[in-house]
Amino acid sequence: MPLPQLPGVTLLQRGQSVVLLHQGAGSTIDHFLRGPLEAWEAQIIEVDSAEAPNPNVQSLMMAAHLVVVVRYLPRHWLRVLRHLRRAGIRLVYLMDDDLLDPALLPQLPAVYRQRLRQRITRQRSRVPELCDPIWVTSAFLELKYAHLGALHLPLSPHPGLLAERPRLQLAYLGSSVHQLEFAWLRELLLLLQSRQCHTHVDVFGDLSINRQFRDLPRVRILHPMRWPSYLAETGQGRCDLLLTPLLESPFNAARAPVKFIDAARCGAAGLYSDRSPYRGFIRPGIDGLLLGDRQQEWLEAIEWLILDSCARHRLATEGRRRALQLSGSP
Repeated sequence: MPLPQLPGVTLLQRGQSVVLLHQGAGSTIDHFLRGPLEAWEAQIIEVDSAEAPNPNVQSLMMAAHLVVVVRYLPRHWLRVLRHLRRAGIRLVYLMDDDLLDPALLPQLPAVYRQRLRQRITRQRSRVPELCDPIWVTSAFLELKYAHLGALHLPLSPHPGLLAERPRLQLAYLGSSVHQLEFAWLRELLLLLQSRQCHTHVDVFGDLSINRQFRDLPRVRILHPMRWPSYLAETGQGRCDLLLTPLLESPFNAARAPVKFIDAARCGAAGLYSDRSPYRGFIRPGIDGLLLGDRQQEWLEAIEWLILDSCARHRLATEGRRRALQLSGSP
């Protein structure tokens, strides 16, 4: 099978380095660039354009066969890019949205509009001065920017986008009143998500909770919803492990063990804090686990249940059987 070509660029030699200068453009790179570059066995170096240039990064760029500026051209990188251009380093600009037309800005949300102004619109005239060619990802953009020599970069998804991945779903169904628990949970998930690559976590919370957790990989913040929608979202088969940390506080002392019913509804194995209302209600190792307040203890329990699917399913099955008994169902 022939190696993919990059339009307007001299053929790569295997092992040459290519710098991708971008700011959170992982999706663009994975859909259009990473696959072809890996097929050429290129050494891919990703540089965050949100950060200021430093001498080490500039040295890497000076040694590169190609530097691809993806989407944004921040003002603080202009001097470095001019220097690279004068030194004979090939610069390419990749655009997967219409980012060079300021007439489109009024149609966009205010926050996004301001972001584009800062990152590309004010520097748009520098793009054709510095970069050749300009890659675009649609026939529409190729035609619109033909006067700049735009070339269509074909869709070439990285195989990893289509790979089947094992997935284990966890959830925390606490409300915004549980501020202590959210802070505690963040530290647990920081550990867990750095050690496990296929754990996904759903957390219900408002904008402040989103800000607290959004830097953690594979953690999704769901906006609070009305009871019928909540029941549908957290129904059978939606979760493998339900986390129910409950720290000591006067407010928590009045709680009832309703999260046990949530675990049963989700078909999940439940992990609970070893205090009222779960101490004395959960049968440890039978229909749930009781754990102390140390995140390390929870981490070890979660990783055990990840590895031991039989134990996980047994806890979930027994929890659901008991919940059905409590409901009076046969």
